[in-house]
Amino acid sequence: MTKKTLSQWVSFGEEVRSRRSELGLSQSELGKKIQVSGAMVGHIERATRPPSRAQVDKMEEVFATDGDLLRRWKYALKSHTVPDWFQNSLATEERAQSVFQYQPILIPGLLQTKQYAEVLIRAWQPAADDDKVAEMVETRTKRLPALLRRRPTLWFVVDEVVVTRSVGSSAIMAEQLKHVSDMVASGGIRFQVLPQRPLHPGICPPFRLMELPAGKSAVFVEHALGDEARSDVQEISQMRRLFGAMQADALSPAETTNYIRSIRKGLEAA
Repeated sequence: MTKKTLSQWVSFGEEVRSRRSELGLSQSELGKKIQVSGAMVGHIERATRPPSRAQVDKMEEVFATDGDLLRRWKYALKSHTVPDWFQNSLATEERAQSVFQYQPILIPGLLQTKQYAEVLIRAWQPAADDDKVAEMVETRTKRLPALLRRRPTLWFVVDEVVVTRSVGSSAIMAEQLKHVSDMVASGGIRFQVLPQRPLHPGICPPFRLMELPAGKSAVFVEHALGDEARSDVQEISQMRRLFGAMQADALSPAETTNYIRSIRKGLEAA
């Protein structure tokens, strides 16, 4: 009888398979190292059975993943609030030394207030009940405080429409812009607006470029059904150049702050 695939564990299983293959280990050989059968390793990789915390800890030692595998395991456990496609991105975010993000449509998820996030989640998932929505909002909005404790470089460039189009209501948008301004003033983030023009570097999908320990980098390019991770050296260099062009073409951080302040005053007066 074929066991049912557990969708929330697919990404984790693929990661285990990739790590095992890199070390040239068979399923049986990995099983001996983490004190389970080779068949159990197969179940984990095919996402038909989830691993225990003890098994993940042993795999951490074998793969020397510096906590990355454990983070992925934790995300899989709470995957009812984190889509499968976003788990890899979040696990990478948690160990990133720098995050450079471009967003042409909405305030980046890391910077969203609870009210702004709730409006978006209810629009995207109208069938979700209040408890489900509250849980998803909490998962999204608690990421930034946890990230700031490590003091990574966080640099955001957004299209002008992101700050000029109200989401939810004037009051919700005003609060959201104040939150962004407060984050900039605290020194936690850098934030720039790319003015709308007939042609500028931001005519492309959203993406996040993350720099990791040991000189590694990854870029996550978003699309309607999720995002796609890329780590090819040439592709990373291309995205760095693109983000640099956006930084150069955008309003300076100081000009952006003044612009956001003027928009916020208009919203508060409305």
